[in-house]
Amino acid sequence: MSGSHRLALAALLAASLAAAPPSGAPTAPKPAGHTGLVRVRYDPPQDPAHRPTYERLRKEEVLEKFAEVLGAIRLPRPLTLRFAGCDGTSNAWYEAADQTVTFCYELVADAEKAAGGAAAHGISKEDATDGPVIFILLHEAGHAIFDLLDVPILGREEDGADQFAADVLLRVGGELPRRVLAGTAWMFKHDASSRGLDESDYADVHGLDVQRFYNVLCMAYGADAKAYGGLVEKGYLPKDRAEGCAEEYEQVRFAVRTLISPSLDPEAAKRTVKKVRSRFDARRAAPAAADAQPAPPQK
Repeated sequence: MSGSHRLALAALLAASLAAAPPSGAPTAPKPAGHTGLVRVRYDPPQDPAHRPTYERLRKEEVLEKFAEVLGAIRLPRPLTLRFAGCDGTSNAWYEAADQTVTFCYELVADAEKAAGGAAAHGISKEDATDGPVIFILLHEAGHAIFDLLDVPILGREEDGADQFAADVLLRVGGELPRRVLAGTAWMFKHDASSRGLDESDYADVHGLDVQRFYNVLCMAYGADAKAYGGLVEKGYLPKDRAEGCAEEYEQVRFAVRTLISPSLDPEAAKRTVKKVRSRFDARRAAPAAADAQPAPPQK
C-alpha cells in the first residue's frame, strides 16, 4: 500500500467519521465507553515469502492509521487490529471472543496476485491491490463495531458490514473512494469469474461475489449518480437496479447516523481530522518543495 494512499485514506476516514449529522437527524444521549481503545499488532509471518509484505505494512503503519481514526469512537472494550500469517489460509475475520480483527498476509498476497489483470479494465494495479485491503479492513471493522456497540441488524450481518465499509468511503466523495471501490469491484468480479460455484457458496453467510459486486456499484451510484453515472452508461450496473440505488444508499446512511454516529466523540474526531490532514498536506507539499529546488550550477 503506497504512502500516499495510506495518508489519503486516513484523511478520508477522519473526515467521514467526523462529518456532522444532517439537520433533523435523531439525537441520542452520550453513550458509555472510551476513545483511543484500538490496538494494533503485526505478527511475524512463519512463511518467508510473506516477510516483505510484513515489513512493508509495518513501515507504512497501515493499521496505526486505521486505529487512529477508529479510536475516535467510544468503545466499551479494547479492539485489536492485526496482520498475521494464517497457515496458508487466505482470509480476514473478526473474533468477538477477544475483540480482534485478523487480516491474513495470504489475503494480501492474493490481492496482489489478482491485480495483474485489472489494467485491461482500466483499473491500476495499485488500486486493484490497495482497494480490497482497505475495503476488507473496513468490512471487518464494521463487524467489530456492530458487536462492541450492540448494533441491531436486520438481514445478514455480512451485507451490513459491506454497507458500512462502502458508506465510510462514500460519504466524503472525491477520487480516493472511486479508486478504492474500483479495486474492490475488481476483486469481487475476479473472484466470481475465477471459479465455479457449488452448494457451499449458496449456503455461505456471505453473498455471492457477483452479488457483492453489484451491491458495491449500487451504493456508489446511489451516493452520487452524477459522479458514478458511467456505471450505468457503460452497462456495469443494470438500469433496473440503478433506479432504486439512491433509496438503498439513504437507508444505509440513516442506519449509520442513527446507530453508530452517536458513539463518535466529536472532539476526538476533530483532533484526528486536524492531525491527519496536517500530515497529509505536509506529505503532498514535500514533492513540490523538492521540485522547486534550484538546479546545481553547471561546471
